[in-house]
Amino acid sequence: MLKEKSFILGKLSMLIDAGLIALSYWLAFFLWWFLHRIDFDVVIFGQRVLPLYKNFTATFSQFSWFLVLLVPLFPLLCDMNGLYRSIGFKSRNEIALELARSIFVGFFAVIFISYISQYRNISRPLLIGFCGISFFLIFLKEMLIVEYVEYTRKKGRNFRFVVIVGIGEIARKAITLVHDNPKWGFKILGSVVPPYMKDEKEVNGYSNLGIYDDMAEVLRVHQPDIALFAVDKRYIAEAEVAIYACETQGVDTWMIPDFFDIKIAKIGFDQFFNLPVMLFRTTPEFSWQILLKGILDRVFGIVLFILSIPFLSISPILIKATSKGPIFFRQKRNGLRGKEFTMYKFRTMIQDADELKEELQEYNEMDGAAFKMTHDPRITRLGRWLRKLSIDELPQLINVLRGEMSIVGPRPLAQDEVDKFKIWQRRRLSMKPGLTCLWQIQGRNEVKFEDWMKLDLEYIDNWSLWMDIKILLRTIPVVLFGKGAK
Repeated sequence: MLKEKSFILGKLSMLIDAGLIALSYWLAFFLWWFLHRIDFDVVIFGQRVLPLYKNFTATFSQFSWFLVLLVPLFPLLCDMNGLYRSIGFKSRNEIALELARSIFVGFFAVIFISYISQYRNISRPLLIGFCGISFFLIFLKEMLIVEYVEYTRKKGRNFRFVVIVGIGEIARKAITLVHDNPKWGFKILGSVVPPYMKDEKEVNGYSNLGIYDDMAEVLRVHQPDIALFAVDKRYIAEAEVAIYACETQGVDTWMIPDFFDIKIAKIGFDQFFNLPVMLFRTTPEFSWQILLKGILDRVFGIVLFILSIPFLSISPILIKATSKGPIFFRQKRNGLRGKEFTMYKFRTMIQDADELKEELQEYNEMDGAAFKMTHDPRITRLGRWLRKLSIDELPQLINVLRGEMSIVGPRPLAQDEVDKFKIWQRRRLSMKPGLTCLWQIQGRNEVKFEDWMKLDLEYIDNWSLWMDIKILLRTIPVVLFGKGAK
């Protein structure tokens, strides 16, 4: 995951730097042009130093072709010098040194290229000014990124929570690396240990969360982002149950090192700082498609919000006019990795409807954890129409814009429903919940609960942007005709 995220962010940083290089060249040319056109003489030790030349007539268009060389060359040199690798793991001095080295080599590369091409119409003061400005702008961009990352982590955000599985030397080394480098954004929740250490309260300075057989419960209770396996080879067989728990619940598994019979997860290789790891992933890996999905969520969210303004304006008035109670229904739902967030909907039931749920359990038409009944007496007359046309779901666009939900993804469920999941069903929590998914377009409440869960896992296992587009297109007639709505 570190390697994939660094790759994507590195390429984005290269594109931004290409733009900064072009801007730096334009600013350097403007400064160079200005120093030629100063109206008064500047003399130092009897020598005139400004203006550089009098009667200067050069224009930017005469030198703009040089951007064809500079724009690709300097970001490429930065990449070769490691500026874009391991973003967030470097000190400010390391960043400055790598950038200075890249610009220094670039300066002499340009001089060399102009020499062998016998192109003499190049100004060294212009190049020096360009190098200075480009260093300042790119370094400023890097510092803004570093400051933002450090600020969010001081606020308790942007962390990845880790459970360490194992007790040996490799486990201690991994813990030391995390402990000594808090700015890297990892937090250790505790350790999972071999059975013979079940009575130990603390291991390697962290709480003993349980033994390997307890891994499924540890993941459910502590909701880590990563399970880092540093298991001694003598206990590999015993740890297999813990690997399977991660696999079935969709938690990223990093291993230093080992081999298991993985049935669902895709196997990859990565590095945990300087340590080689095997990665077993049952969710889509971080890629351009995932990055674009996040961008499109915000774009489509804004567009849909604007298109929905008439419904968002009229519905609250009708809700208030037809029944007592608040306009919005707010409920804690389980999002990515089971982390809770507040989901918003237009209220479609009578006030205090949740208190009547237990009395109606015998009429539940859904198997499994969910509750649905065709003629639910708690639903208001207006609420039935809001549900049938999916207008009640529109406030969830707020959750999309806040990054808590996606346009397409498994529907978020309440904690009491998630608590009833079978272990294999928890893997649906390994992807951000959405407004619509395969369940939505295949009948919604007409689909049995277990089949619903299987559809969500099918979506996760086969996800692509094209799949999201197809689901969105198929959602339109479902919403218009109210298929499966109750």
